[in-house]
Amino acid sequence: MPIEKIIKKNYNLTSLTTFKIGGRAEFFVAVKNRKELIEAINWAKNKKLPLLFLAGGSNVLIIKKKIKGLVIKISGEDYTVNENIISAWAGIGLAKLAEVTYGLGLIGLEWAAGIPGSLGGAVRGNAGAYGSDISGQVAEAEAYDQAKGELVKLNNQACGFSYRHSIFKENRNLLIVSVNLKLTPGEATEIKNLAKVNITNRARTNPKEPSAGCIFKNLEYKKILKENRELALDLEKKGLFRGGKIGAAYLIDQLGLKGRTRGEAKISDQHANFIINTGRASVRDVLSLINLVKKKVKNKYKINLEEEVEYFGD
Repeated sequence: MPIEKIIKKNYNLTSLTTFKIGGRAEFFVAVKNRKELIEAINWAKNKKLPLLFLAGGSNVLIIKKKIKGLVIKISGEDYTVNENIISAWAGIGLAKLAEVTYGLGLIGLEWAAGIPGSLGGAVRGNAGAYGSDISGQVAEAEAYDQAKGELVKLNNQACGFSYRHSIFKENRNLLIVSVNLKLTPGEATEIKNLAKVNITNRARTNPKEPSAGCIFKNLEYKKILKENRELALDLEKKGLFRGGKIGAAYLIDQLGLKGRTRGEAKISDQHANFIINTGRASVRDVLSLINLVKKKVKNKYKINLEEEVEYFGD
């Protein structure tokens, strides 16, 4: 089927984000394979339209009511398994892929059990939890280079991973298409039990209301040491660093900001690094709370918080 047959006009993106806050795309298409993806990109280029890419929608805040150009959503859930190597299309849900791996007795993604979002988005943002992140499993990523108009392959080193970062955030011409994950054989029952613990933990600590997950990046010891040495040493003395980091939620909670609202957006009572949509929160409501938290933390602790949530449509 020609790609223009499945492209939609004036499409509401709200339901495609976990925040349930959205705008309307001038044009929208969901693609599930390389052929559809390349056809959609070429369609937009021929019409000289801006291109935006939406992954799982779990770590984004759509900041415009009307988004010009073509929004391409990477959907589809294809994957293959060859011993301890899983090759998966970027659109597959991270939680689903984690379930597949521990069902096969493969170690490496049990930290991702229950996490929303897609594999491609997870690799782009080097998602992680419980002291692990996906960079530890990525053997190779295949990406479409829009500047060159071709598919390229990047090994783990070429992906430029760091904390919640990768080359794909720096070079927007590179769109992740598929990923090869190298996992470790283990005992299926043991891995499943660990995954269940992680899912239970997540349910206990994370709010159920619509959100984008953690709004701010956790803070590295070296960053706090640079910006506020006294605070860094105090937190270290209290034993609050885990793996060289402390949760941004700790500082937000210490300021008594849980429960603070703007319109129908709220800093969660359950987890201070979550802003939740209690009904019909607007992007303005959420941005107001983000700016409030950053200002309060800066004034009190001399620390500059950095957003983990991505602004879509910017």
